[in-house]
Amino acid sequence: MTFTEWFSGIAILNLSWLLFSLPIVTLIPATDAVFEVVNEWKEDKKPESIFEQFKYYFQKNFKQSFKLGLPIFIVVIIVIADLYFLSSLTLTVTWFQIFKYAFYTLMVLIFLAILYAYPLAKRTGIRSFRIFLMGLMLMVGNPKVTISLLIMLIAFVLFFSWFPAMLFFLPMSGLAWLGATALENVT
Repeated sequence: MTFTEWFSGIAILNLSWLLFSLPIVTLIPATDAVFEVVNEWKEDKKPESIFEQFKYYFQKNFKQSFKLGLPIFIVVIIVIADLYFLSSLTLTVTWFQIFKYAFYTLMVLIFLAILYAYPLAKRTGIRSFRIFLMGLMLMVGNPKVTISLLIMLIAFVLFFSWFPAMLFFLPMSGLAWLGATALENVT
């Protein structure tokens, strides 16, 4: 598979995710379908029709996706609200600065654990809080892969800050691909 085939597949997958996430209620099943397609793609080969496969998994796993996705979605919303709250405060007290940076570190760890947990859920079929803990253990137990994943995430952020138009083509499917690749290197 050439780079252009891979990139076009990732772009189609991300555009499908954007299209199916327009009603905010379907954000969780659409995200689940992205990870399912990437898992299928990693196990076999690139599917004939990425959009058709995405639609199939979206419909097939619609109800099941909320078992894993809803708790993660709630955690992400709480983290975003906390980030907004912490960034709006202008306290210069030392304890507050320590708390703020400790929270930032915790946020990065949670995000990395989610990037391990979602592809792991696709591989094992487990859809409970246990999968998040297993992702956390994989993250801590494989520091080389985790640091590589963190470097790639930083590169993603820099790339999107330089080329914001790419936000339409890469973010969710690119993250799913990174998570699946990290899990592949761990197991």
